[in-house]
Amino acid sequence: MMPFGAGRRMCPGYGLALLHLEYFVANFVWNFEWKAVDENEVDLSEKLQFTIVMKNPLKVNLIP
Repeated sequence: MMPFGAGRRMCPGYGLALLHLEYFVANFVWNFEWKAVDENEVDLSEKLQFTIVMKNPLKVNLIP
């Protein structure tokens, strides 16, 4: 599924949506303290599926 479509019929709000998403993620990272649940090093290894995803999902506690 492609939420914004593709080609000539692509959603005109695509650029605006990406700007809002970037703003949301930046504020989410900035306003919370992130701590790994098990206090070990975070494993950033990847695996290939339909897209590239983390091999071991990131589990964190968010502290405001």
